[in-house]
Amino acid sequence: MPIPESQLERWSHQRGVATVKQTHESIRAAVAAYTWPGGVDYEVYLQGSYKNDTNIRGDSDVDVVVQLNSTCFENLPEDQKRRFGFRNASYGWQSFRSDVLKGLRNNYGSQRVREGRKSLKVQTRYLPADVVVCLQYRKDPSYPRNVADYVEGMTFYVPSENRWVVN
Repeated sequence: MPIPESQLERWSHQRGVATVKQTHESIRAAVAAYTWPGGVDYEVYLQGSYKNDTNIRGDSDVDVVVQLNSTCFENLPEDQKRRFGFRNASYGWQSFRSDVLKGLRNNYGSQRVREGRKSLKVQTRYLPADVVVCLQYRKDPSYPRNVADYVEGMTFYVPSENRWVVN
């Protein structure tokens, strides 16, 4: 059965792009307004269907990632970590997630920010957002290697499942 031309036309025009941008910028501003400990480097970016221009509803949750870059999670064996001088971070995912949560609640109020299983659920003035708090992930592609040779991704912890999700 062929798809009607009118349906294809609707699918080809993503709706709500301005609202998505406002939602993303609102989350970014709320996180930026927080007083961060020294040395914390992070980025805020879109993830999922809006980022990939595959959302056709225009009114679903906006997936936003808040990623800590000053600390990373990697798959190196212990001897490689020692060789490259890596050490355990004093400011990790749990501290970062706690600070992101505080920053969002300071901006939107506690009643508009709740903790989900994998993300923070935020009710903005525009669209609801799922905020994933994560660390930069570095996958070592081979041994031996240069410290700069890695594939970058992201990772976050799911307490209810006692596991890290790596993307």
